[in-house]
Amino acid sequence: MADRPILFSGVMIRANRAGIKTNTRRAFNLPKWAEPGTLEIDDDGPYAIASETGCLAKVPTRINVGDRLWVRETWSHTGDHVFSISEARRAISGYPIYQADDNPDFPHAKFWPSIHMPREFSRMTLIVTDVKVERLQDISREDAIAEGLEWVAPTYGISGLAETWNGDPRESYFALWDHINGAGAAAKNPWVVAYSYTVHHCNIDRMAKVAA
Repeated sequence: MADRPILFSGVMIRANRAGIKTNTRRAFNLPKWAEPGTLEIDDDGPYAIASETGCLAKVPTRINVGDRLWVRETWSHTGDHVFSISEARRAISGYPIYQADDNPDFPHAKFWPSIHMPREFSRMTLIVTDVKVERLQDISREDAIAEGLEWVAPTYGISGLAETWNGDPRESYFALWDHINGAGAAAKNPWVVAYSYTVHHCNIDRMAKVAA
């Protein structure tokens, strides 16, 4: 079991917190030792031909079942005279706030990008329950919904996505993929690694203390 950070946009943070997102897909790239175009999927995971030996070798995934993922999101801090991340970490007053939330009391807050969130300010932990490598277009209807799709307005909360796809949630997900990765990205049908997880609304280190 490993602890790793994972980034989500504000839209996906809200979907995770609402309990409608329990899947995420990320691009899956072959390691440098593997021959391009040789990826194969077996019952126990992905394999590729190693350049040096010409033999099939298992390709490890960076995240595995049982891993704990602490979520990074765009954030700020309400402490007095806190103008930097290092000052936020030392602050004796105030508390972290998150751009994904409504923050009417702090209309002029300076938010820092998710990539710069320290572990101690994360408020959500994901426990990985399943990992699979597949082509993007092999996503099931159920997994497309579990990516955070809301049937009442299947647009993932993003303006510009069509509000209906003739009842096919997969098409909504492909539109989301294009929105994130550029027009036509879904049509290329890339290999992706799909993670299923449970959502825990607490900091990863406080969660560890509770478990102990």
